[in-house]
Amino acid sequence: MKVKKRGKKEEEPTEEVGTAPSRKVGDEAEIEGDDLELARQLAEAERLVEELTDQLLRSRAELDNTVKRAAREREASTLFASERLMTKLLPVLDSLDQAAKHVEGMDKVRKQLLDVLRTEGLSPIEAKGEKFDPYKHEALMMVESDEDEEGTVTEEVQRGYALNSKVIRFSKVLVSKKR
Repeated sequence: MKVKKRGKKEEEPTEEVGTAPSRKVGDEAEIEGDDLELARQLAEAERLVEELTDQLLRSRAELDNTVKRAAREREASTLFASERLMTKLLPVLDSLDQAAKHVEGMDKVRKQLLDVLRTEGLSPIEAKGEKFDPYKHEALMMVESDEDEEGTVTEEVQRGYALNSKVIRFSKVLVSKKR
């Protein structure tokens, strides 16, 4: 912008809105240096992304392999437990074959089978004379009784069993009620 003062023309630096500031020759070298630094940082970031993606894929594959291995080991463990139980039951089967020939041998077979089942953690649930417990007993019917306290198991229709303290079959029972 030119301004006239007392007859003299003076020039003041002008700056127009919307135009880029003027650059000096040294500025171009600085900008090129900044571009090189940004390009280097971008290349480093891309390398890091590629490395982390590769690590993620490897970790996923390792997890999949671990899950499959655990499933195979669980299956093998189940098969081993079944084999062990069957091996223990084979003598009982032999005794049943022998007992079929001799009726009096049935008590021996029953005792032998119960012994094997007990060693595996099976235990009968006591019911008759006990207070009815819905966590151990299944009530089939209520029976009127003057002799037994209300809610007491008067008869066991089918014995219940627990395996390692977990009920696997509830005792089917008749429960007393007052007349």
